[in-house]
Amino acid sequence: MHWSDQYLNRPYVPKTGDCGAFAALIAREVLGLHPDLPGTHEETLRAQAAQIARVKADFALRIEMPLEGHPVLLVSRGDLFHIGVMCRLGGEWWVMHADKTFGAVIRQRLRSMTMVDYKVEGFYQWKS
Repeated sequence: MHWSDQYLNRPYVPKTGDCGAFAALIAREVLGLHPDLPGTHEETLRAQAAQIARVKADFALRIEMPLEGHPVLLVSRGDLFHIGVMCRLGGEWWVMHADKTFGAVIRQRLRSMTMVDYKVEGFYQWKS
């Protein structure tokens, strides 16, 4: 069993269970880190993307390669940021994220996500 299995299918909840809140939860529960993300989370996709773009450098350092349990920022539709956390399963990188459209936390192969829907903006390591 991988540590990420227990988080699958958690419901997407605006503000408290969105992609940013989920990434912070993994930082706390899995990594023992407390990134202390902003208490207020935007609700619309564009507002969430703008908030992530504004604060990303305050909470995480950009790194070259993925790191287990740490964030990845993805770009969708050219300008929409989305945050997930990296998981290494079976020698392959996966992204676990709270997906608003699906309505829950899902895990997808990174290479599959980046074939059609997303582009990797960058891999990150939490600062705290």
